[in-house]
Amino acid sequence: MVGKAKRVRIYLSEDDRAGHRPAFAAIVDLLRAEGAAGATCFRAFEGFGAGGELHVAHLVDVPAHLPLVVEWIDAPEKVEALLPRVRALLGHALVTVDDTEIAVFDPPPMRGIPAALTVADAMTRDVVAVEPGTRLRELVNRMLGGGHRAVPVVADGAPVGIVTQGDLLARGGVELRVDLLGALEPAERHALLSTLDRSDRTAGEVMTPQPVTVHAAAALRDAADLMARRRLKRLPVVERDGRLAGILSRVDVLRRAAGAPGRAREAPEPMGLAARAAVGTVMRRDVPTVLPDTPLPVVFQAVIATRLNRALVVDADRRVLGVVTDGALLDRLAPPLRRGVFSAVVQRLPFGHADRDAAERHATARTAVDLMDDLPRARADMPLRDAIALVLGGAHKLLAVVDADGRLAGVLDRADLLRGLLLPGGG
Repeated sequence: MVGKAKRVRIYLSEDDRAGHRPAFAAIVDLLRAEGAAGATCFRAFEGFGAGGELHVAHLVDVPAHLPLVVEWIDAPEKVEALLPRVRALLGHALVTVDDTEIAVFDPPPMRGIPAALTVADAMTRDVVAVEPGTRLRELVNRMLGGGHRAVPVVADGAPVGIVTQGDLLARGGVELRVDLLGALEPAERHALLSTLDRSDRTAGEVMTPQPVTVHAAAALRDAADLMARRRLKRLPVVERDGRLAGILSRVDVLRRAAGAPGRAREAPEPMGLAARAAVGTVMRRDVPTVLPDTPLPVVFQAVIATRLNRALVVDADRRVLGVVTDGALLDRLAPPLRRGVFSAVVQRLPFGHADRDAAERHATARTAVDLMDDLPRARADMPLRDAIALVLGGAHKLLAVVDADGRLAGVLDRADLLRGLLLPGGG
């Protein structure tokens, strides 16, 4: 954050509203939820605007429509991405954007997960659950409708299993990941899932039984430690009577540890391109980036800033070096390894030597480069058909798009690639 930046000033009144909320509060909450570097609201003593009416603060009688200024300082790309959404919250207002330079930025240390936080403070309560007898087509439809990548299976309200995308691929006869199915046109999705209409298979037949669960009243740091040690992306949450209360994901843990609220699910944007089209026509440009020596608190905020749950590591010339994931951050907050391979053997951790090495490096990380892992790259002029193999055929969920000099131009995730390749005109 040290160096060139943008300063945004938003001039409005105390009685300006965004829906049913004060506009200034809605703006600050939006910026905080989206991982902005920081914003402050100032209250004026006296002033007037375009209408010419003078507003004055008196010691005894303070009117409810004093001028306010919300000041927000952030990286230029962050301002460019978020300013249209801020503008959508405003009615009559004045917004200015100036170039500025940050001379000193010394964030507080990364303190991990506060001891007072419980799983209930972080979990997602709006969870889709099915019963063991639920037919697979209905199960997939529920996952697609809610944007879920895993669904708990409950009997008498208590979780007895969980169905993940991997379960559906391995035992359910589904030919494509659910998050990618959601990117297809309805007709194409129906064709891929037509075999499920003729199947009698149920959730109970394909689920992973006896899922690892956590109590809603448990300490969040203990749940994070469990997720890191067992390499779990999510945990069903139960009440004291064993009934399902919600679900806890890695991102839920990270956002609550950062003091940020949960994010609403984003619907995929429709698009249809030919397979020969360049990836540069599909890529996203609002990707969070950090430098190799960026301190952990700033890396933390960058990773949780967008739905990607990742931040790219670039050098001073914006050449792509690697990526920091939510899983790497969880390793830092709740280290899964304490003393190397011996600890891994004792705890029977279900990952190999390469994963153990990465987890040990993440657990002691001090800057972005210590959390960084590799990711595939593609030139912006690469055809979609060639680029899709780099993502769909591997373990990476993200593809960095670079120019001829290796400088970051944008990113693509699996759903972006699939929409561009498989929608009408993409054959």
